[in-house]
Amino acid sequence: MFTRMLFALVHYPNIDGGQIIDQFRKKYDPQVHLIPPHITLMFPLPEVVGEDHLIHHLESALWGWQPFPLHLHGIQISPDGHVFLLIQEGKAGLIRLHDQIYTGLLTDYLREDIPFIPHLTLGVSNKASNDRERILWEAKHLAIDCHCVLDKLHLLKINADRSKIVWSREFSLAA
Repeated sequence: MFTRMLFALVHYPNIDGGQIIDQFRKKYDPQVHLIPPHITLMFPLPEVVGEDHLIHHLESALWGWQPFPLHLHGIQISPDGHVFLLIQEGKAGLIRLHDQIYTGLLTDYLREDIPFIPHLTLGVSNKASNDRERILWEAKHLAIDCHCVLDKLHLLKINADRSKIVWSREFSLAA
């Protein structure tokens, strides 16, 4: 049986407080067993874009980018119930990088109906239940306040049911 794959581009932040984030994600993030804590810069795309074309596009889009600092602090719940750990310092750089990625080959894949909010997903609130306020309170009381550097991105190839990362390719920002 042929399985369609997906591509995504993420940054795995090297942060203190990872254990607190992991504990929270185990309770509230259905993707905790698929992927470690991450910041998504290119949301899942179908493999029809072509692996070689996508790699070449990303190499071009990332050319000239230097590592830059990130400060993760603050909690927000998105309209669809995702619990976000927000990016403070480095937010503008992430937005520019995201916009650069969605040029050329990826122009048609940019979701203009959803604003890009740089974040690390901590979990998902079940919209059918009344747990949003409790989860928001719990997330805020984690008091996560950490710093890291965006220096590498990982292109992931994920199986269609999003249960397994098939492979990953690392892109280093010029130092």
